Amino acid sequence: MSKQLGLIAGQTIDSLRGDIPGVYAARQKRSVRIRDSFINAGVEALNNTRLTDLTIAQLCDRSGNSVGAFYTRFQDKDAYFRALRGYAIESHDQVATTRFNLEVLANYGAAETLDALVDLMVDIFTSRFRGVLRESLVLILEPDDPWAPMRGSALKIVSVLEDSLVDSFADCTASETKRRCRFCFQLIVGVLQNDLVNDYHVFTTQDNSLRHGLKEAVCAYMGLRRHTES
Repeated sequence: MSKQLGLIAGQTIDSLRGDIPGVYAARQKRSVRIRDSFINAGVEALNNTRLTDLTIAQLCDRSGNSVGAFYTRFQDKDAYFRALRGYAIESHDQVATTRFNLEVLANYGAAETLDALVDLMVDIFTSRFRGVLRESLVLILEPDDPWAPMRGSALKIVSVLEDSLVDSFADCTASETKRRCRFCFQLIVGVLQNDLVNDYHVFTTQDNSLRHGLKEAVCAYMGLRRHTES
């Protein structure tokens, strides 16, 4: 898993300072520390436990807090999961903004930019928030669509990709290049979403096979040659 994704346990979780329904404001340092310990406990627990199987009692045991402390900070488990999701999105956005921006990509060729996109997305999908992403995905058909907030983050990444590569293909118009960039992103995310819920495929995020395969696939689709990684 990528060490660059997610704030260090014990740090204030900035994403929870916003207005998340059912998440009560924590103002004093001790209250913030307890809230954050619940969040970090849940992030780690969901990598091995399904949300439906994760009980509040287990969260209290993992975080060293009481049931009363939980309900002082979260209305219920649904609100708690919204907090987990907000933390994941904030952490991923921070990494994407740092690693995948026009200033950084200005030094890359087209193939290197696509490689950087694959690396970013694979690192996100294999980060400590993998369980949070999985639970958001499996609930995608629910009325509130827990995956919807992820789309806003995705649109920012796609916009950077389009602007970075818009003039990189002489045989394509700017409009066609942007359309093909969007398909590259769709391909990458679709494969990684499938990997979240299925473990029987020949290429997997458990090793570098899926990462390398995605790099080859998107470069081939864009008509680019790249060196094969060992």
